[in-house]
Amino acid sequence: MKQEVEIEYKNLLTEEEYMKIKQIYFKDEAIPVTQENYYFDSEDHVLKRNQCALRIRTKENHAEMTLKTPFEGHHTETTIDLDPESAKKMIITGSFILPGDIISVLKDQNISIDPNVFIVADLKTERLEIINPHSIIVLDKSYYSDQQDFELEIESASKVTGEVLFNQILKDNAIPVRPTINKIARAFKAKFKSDK
Repeated sequence: MKQEVEIEYKNLLTEEEYMKIKQIYFKDEAIPVTQENYYFDSEDHVLKRNQCALRIRTKENHAEMTLKTPFEGHHTETTIDLDPESAKKMIITGSFILPGDIISVLKDQNISIDPNVFIVADLKTERLEIINPHSIIVLDKSYYSDQQDFELEIESASKVTGEVLFNQILKDNAIPVRPTINKIARAFKAKFKSDK
């Protein structure tokens, strides 16, 4: 199990802005990595109500479970590597019992949850990344339900470094700052709309 504070800055992009950032910051031959994300919660949505998220992510021959919990305007991520076959079974079944490590982290946050969790949303992301000494520039194209969106994300070990880089990229490319909800909220919203 690995824990780290995730400091990130996000901005939704138009397709035109996405292509512009891609051409400027990423080489033409950059190949996106496809990630499939499945979000789980209890039947009474305890995680959502506490601004948490539980995700199983699969990419290539790797799978992991990540719990995100709020921390000073950002998130703490608790990640457990999964056997790809076990992850596949959880996804196909659409439910599983939370591991003890995840329950312990939630208890530390005074969050009590039924250990039986179910898929509440899913999305596929094509991700491009540039890793710098103090940050990661991420460009995502995500698909969920019948929708698609584009997003710039800066991940950084420092609030100052991350925010400066984020604002500089937006300013240099004349991209307005847009209020951006996280992917699970967008996927959940899209699923709710498509289920109506």
